[in-house]
Parts: sequence; C-alpha cells; structure tokens
Amino acid sequence: MTPRPCSSASGNQRPEADQSRIRPYHTGMNEKHGNGHVRPTKVLVILGAATIVVSTLPLGCAPGGRVDPDAPRRSRLFRPTGAPWTILCLEMQGPQRMDHITQVAETLKQTPGVRARDVFVRDEAEGVARLYYGTYYRRTDPKTGKRNTPRQLTEDLRLIKELGSGPGEYYFLRALTVRMPTPDAGNPAWRLDRADGVYSLQVAVFEPTDEFWEYKQAAAEYCAMLRERGFEAYYYHTPAASMVTVGLFGADAVIEQPGKLPSYSPQVLALQQSDELMKYNRLNGAVYRGQVYTSDAEKGERMPVPSRLVHIPRDGERIRR
Repeated sequence: MTPRPCSSASGNQRPEADQSRIRPYHTGMNEKHGNGHVRPTKVLVILGAATIVVSTLPLGCAPGGRVDPDAPRRSRLFRPTGAPWTILCLEMQGPQRMDHITQVAETLKQTPGVRARDVFVRDEAEGVARLYYGTYYRRTDPKTGKRNTPRQLTEDLRLIKELGSGPGEYYFLRALTVRMPTPDAGNPAWRLDRADGVYSLQVAVFEPTDEFWEYKQAAAEYCAMLRERGFEAYYYHTPAASMVTVGLFGADAVIEQPGKLPSYSPQVLALQQSDELMKYNRLNGAVYRGQVYTSDAEKGERMPVPSRLVHIPRDGERIRR
C-alpha cells in the first residue's frame, strides 16, 4: 500500500475508488457529511472524559508528542505555559493497525497546509493505534474554570476535519482535541486489567492538570508505595486518568439487599478500616472531598469520599463502578 499526497479540493479531479490504496485527501469546505473511515481497519468511536483540576508539579512537552526532558530545568519565562494538548485524528484496531495508521500518517504529512513534523502515531496499551496532530498549550482560567483554545488549535482542527477523498467523504470528521498522550508506567504485573477477580477497591485517582502531566508515573509510584506497605495494589491507566486499587474480590463482595442500597462484604469493610490510606479516595495525593446535599437539595459541606469497589476492566473496557 503506497500512500499518495493529499490534494486540495480546488482544481483537482476526484480519483477513482481503489480499496487497495489510501486515497488522496483534499479539503471540502462546503460539505456537511462524512463517514470518517479508513479501510480495512476498524475505526473506533472516540469518547471524551471530564477532569478535576488540581495543581502540582510542572513538566514539558516537545512538538510531536514527545516529553521534553529539559523542560523542568528551564526558566518558566522560556517555556510554554499550560498543559500540552493535541488533535486525535483517528483510532484503529487489529493486528495490522500500526501498518495501516502509519500509511495514513505518511499521506497526511504530504498534504498541503499540514505541518509534517507535527504528525505522529502511538500504539497504546489497550491495543489501539492512534494518529495525532500538533502540540497546543492550554490553560484553565482559575476564575471561570474555562480552558482557553489557541487560535492555531481551532484552525488546525478545522483543517483536519475537512480532509477527505471527495465530496462527502471525510477521513477525520470525528477528530477532537485531547491531552497529549504520555507513555504508560509501572510494573506490568501490577496492571489491574491483568488481575483475577471481579472487583477491586479504588483508593486513589491521578489526573493531569495544567502543571501536572505525569499522572501515569504518579499512579505507578503510589501503587509501588502501597505494595511496600504490604497492600496488594494495582494500577490502571486511561488517556484521561490513572487509578490505583487494592485487593481482589469476587462477585460476593457486593451484597444486594431488597429495598436498600447494596452493601460491601465483611472482607471489603475490614480492608477499608485497616489503614487511613484505605478509608478514602485520594485525588492526586490528597483526600478527595465531594459536595454533600441536604434533604432539601441545598449544598452542604464537602465531605471525604470513601474508597469504593470498581469492576476489574477486561480487554480495554472502561471502568465500571
């Protein structure tokens, strides 16, 4: 399969359909529909996730999604401010996912208006290959809670979504902005999705913020610390956050009660009471406090959120509580 340069919608004829090739892309400014698929590999539906902002440590990223090792040593005057984001263009699964998505990436690099050096691919832990474009630094306004969107990001996202092989056929119509991917960290033997059991007790979550990007490394280190203290700890990474859990339990860990809320088994309750680190959920190292509502639906004080059981994920599925 030989990638060919993408073409512009103005002044170029639409090529004949050829399933053995990646068809040239071009811009279709006035088209409104598209399927966003590249054959023969399955294209996944892309979902977003909300995050909670907590400020911790600074780090840095270089163009193309690479963590910049020199960033912590530079003055803040000479570093971009905010957290690095990128554009997720496409996701693929299957044994040949990297071959196919690399060919798409090579074609994208040759497209007029696209910065070739900002096109990069990653084969990530859950068996999904992803194609990304660009590096954009974004900050959250502490007063409004809203995240700024650089003009370059807006323009690039529009360009990526308009690329296709003809009227109504867009390859990246589902492209969206995501945080810059970071490499997985931790002992592979401690990955939660490789553990036997139905439930595990969630005790900590680590999420990226404007100043704290190495959330996966933080979760892996927290898991190792709990292991050193004698707890059977596990971690689970996602593109939005990393979770740390303790213990493995069967289906009988949750006790269903007719007309009442489910309760936990004595084994789970004993684990929760065994140590201060087991009682509550922690967010980026601090006990997470949630809003408590009174009977008349008015906001009350913020209370520590207890640790809780989560389903052990399988085959890249999302965490279920």
